[in-house]
Amino acid sequence: MKVITVTAQKGGAGKTTLARNLAIAAAQDGQRVLLIDLDPQKSLRRWWEAREGDAPAMLDSDPPPGRLRATVDAARERFDLLLIDTPPATPAWLGDVLAVADLALAPVRPSPDDLRAIGGTLGALRAARTPFAFILTQAPRAKITDETARVLAGHGRVAPVNMAQRVSYAESAATGQGVTEGSDGRASQEVRDLWSYVKGVME
Repeated sequence: MKVITVTAQKGGAGKTTLARNLAIAAAQDGQRVLLIDLDPQKSLRRWWEAREGDAPAMLDSDPPPGRLRATVDAARERFDLLLIDTPPATPAWLGDVLAVADLALAPVRPSPDDLRAIGGTLGALRAARTPFAFILTQAPRAKITDETARVLAGHGRVAPVNMAQRVSYAESAATGQGVTEGSDGRASQEVRDLWSYVKGVME
């Protein structure tokens, strides 16, 4: 089983949107996917509770961070992929969550405020020595997106696929779905391409 932790110190960066859409794309690719929501806001769990169908899966309740490793070990026989959503902060226990991950994904919006906020996330990733990739989210086709990617590349790997700023991400979230289950072909393709990239990085 592979473990992905989605983390970003900046609120609104798109962690939950990234986690749920990657989870669905992975499930559609034949992966047995489990989600864990460690964010006190529980946006990922509320989305899942509104969803019809069995995939991706969630536990009856999310483990406290101190019990995460035991939960991960117990899940290895039943699942191929575990995606962990984390709060918009760098709590003391984040290092333990990153330590169980094969890959961390750090969503970043192309804005000066988001770039200024990556320090805490970078510090936690480097301390845990977890392989990671930045993913540009809510990204317009504009110079600022290219400039943000260039700056991030100076700190680590940047996914070659951006998640654009699309209404369909919010609309699908409201119905317990992901964009790969809807009619927005461009959003669907970018998520599938992003999952292909992430899967390749973990191989």
